[in-house]
Amino acid sequence: MFSRRKIESRSILYLIIPLILSTYTHLWNPTGFPSIHVDEGHYLRKAISTEEGKGFQPQNRYLAPYFAQIFLAGVFKIIGFPYFLNLNQDSVQDLYLVPRLIMGVLAVIDTLLVYKIAENRYGRNVALIASVLFAVMPVGWMTRRILLESIQLPFILTSILLALYIGNHKGNLKLSIVMSGIFLGLAIFTKIPAFTLIPLIGAVIFFNTRKLKFVVLWLIPVILIPSLWPIHAASIGDFKEWVHGIQYQTNRESRPLINALNTFFQIDPILFSLGMAGLLYSIIKRDYFLITWVLSLLIFLQLIGYVASFHIISLLPPFCLLGGRLLNGIGSNLRIAGKSDLLPMVRLAAISIFGIISISMLISIDLNSTYYKALGFIVKELPSSNVSSTTANDQKVTLVGNPQYFWIPEFVFQRSFDDKSYYSSSSFDSKNYLMIMDKGFLDRLTDKTGHWQRFAIAYNATHSIAKYEQNLTGDIDTTKYPFTNLKLTPETKFVDIRSNY
Repeated sequence: MFSRRKIESRSILYLIIPLILSTYTHLWNPTGFPSIHVDEGHYLRKAISTEEGKGFQPQNRYLAPYFAQIFLAGVFKIIGFPYFLNLNQDSVQDLYLVPRLIMGVLAVIDTLLVYKIAENRYGRNVALIASVLFAVMPVGWMTRRILLESIQLPFILTSILLALYIGNHKGNLKLSIVMSGIFLGLAIFTKIPAFTLIPLIGAVIFFNTRKLKFVVLWLIPVILIPSLWPIHAASIGDFKEWVHGIQYQTNRESRPLINALNTFFQIDPILFSLGMAGLLYSIIKRDYFLITWVLSLLIFLQLIGYVASFHIISLLPPFCLLGGRLLNGIGSNLRIAGKSDLLPMVRLAAISIFGIISISMLISIDLNSTYYKALGFIVKELPSSNVSSTTANDQKVTLVGNPQYFWIPEFVFQRSFDDKSYYSSSSFDSKNYLMIMDKGFLDRLTDKTGHWQRFAIAYNATHSIAKYEQNLTGDIDTTKYPFTNLKLTPETKFVDIRSNY
């Protein structure tokens, strides 16, 4: 009885440790680090629009399915965001606090799911190592951003875990199969590349049941749920726009996989090396579970030819599992004085301490104060949508800049303006306009990409009305680890707000 209680206490401790670490690394300073990404503005705008019943496509862009905005809109509706906040123009950063806390909570859930998957497949020691790696390694900061991959990940991991439970005969067999399919279907409905998990999970279900009919049962929600996206587009007459969006996503500029892997190595050389060495170890051990998981992702990313840095998020769980299996497996044949159990924990402790120190150096940095100050000024400068129609016509303003500046003035403070992303090819909708000049905008003008000539002409007709500058990382060498991560999350060093009126 005493031995059983000791084992149960150790199991609880093994689970609590990574969850505590993950809570710290993913919830500390969410509004300050990392820098606000342009896609966060896209997804938050879509979510708030959906919450307010204004449809799924406020930006008329069929570049991703709907579930992420439905999920965020549902959570926002339940908690009353953003209306429960006591907001003014000087506290706009609170509007990013809640969504990023939600991403942090999802990352903690991811940590739990990584632990349970590893425990089910490889045992408690590998579960501890893999989940701690997921919690503390510096590259994990990527899950802090409000991106599709961050929202998608817990649905993928839940689908895998439910499939593994089938082999242990835990719960109702058919219910577990259907729920696994639903979760993967929702993951694909969040972002299409999740379909690369179909071979892995389908194989797990088949080898756990030895019946093809259960794989077919599992495939039904996997296929039907993401099919709602093109069906809805067709039902409202947008099928051609949907096709155009898919073509845009699959015919973008070249960003080969090797570049993303090189970035992975630069920002987290330890986890990258552990993952690649663990992949070789799994090949030697013929661990088809991890081999299939990783190679299906890598092959797909290689084939599409456009791999952004945030695609690394999808590789984090399998790389942590590969590293966990490797650290636990090396020296496992040693039986002297119980060293077979001690050595993996010593290795884990050393790597964990290094990881915690490294990620703490990153997440304590405030990279976004300039952005929040500029956004507050824009909210004050734009006219209210409550003014009379005559006045509104006279005051009509086009706001030109990064899309991440649009959703807060539009949906939270009800400001009246026409938005114009610096990606846009259409003409301005009013004679008066504000231009938000930041590094992204200036890069387009300097590199002469897109419709830079039209924007350059507009820029020359403006004058500066507010300028905000920040250089917190001026004394930090971004070529040295762990500050190599800052290459992917640069602070907003300056924002120059310009007007032609």
